[in-house]
Amino acid sequence: MVSAAFLVFSCSETKTESKKMESAPIKKGVVYQPSELAQTMRNMYVNMELVNSYLDSNQVVPDSLLVGYESMLTDTPTNPEEIGPKFHGFAKGWLSELETFRNEQTVANYNSLMNACVHCHESFCPGPIKKIKRLKLVGN
Repeated sequence: MVSAAFLVFSCSETKTESKKMESAPIKKGVVYQPSELAQTMRNMYVNMELVNSYLDSNQVVPDSLLVGYESMLTDTPTNPEEIGPKFHGFAKGWLSELETFRNEQTVANYNSLMNACVHCHESFCPGPIKKIKRLKLVGN
């Protein structure tokens, strides 16, 4: 249960801070541009919120919400010096968990996917951990 990441956006970012960045994207006179990896993680989070909703209402999750995350292996990160074999191990592990979930869309497999995110974020960018944990579901 390794993970790559879920939300490598600003490690200390909260929902409120995220909204501030979207509504006021100027930071010290420079337009804020998330890195490719940060943007992938943000997209992943939004999609996992939708996956959560589908599962919670006992609906099949559309495949469109479960594809395209392989880019995290090659996306430019916010801090390139922090990315190496350990991160790539978490990323590949998360992608493996995702494949397991795609093949069998159960709450247990979904929660394993969320756990994989948390495991990665314990090593890289711990800020989003609480937010990720809120995505977990209680068995249906």
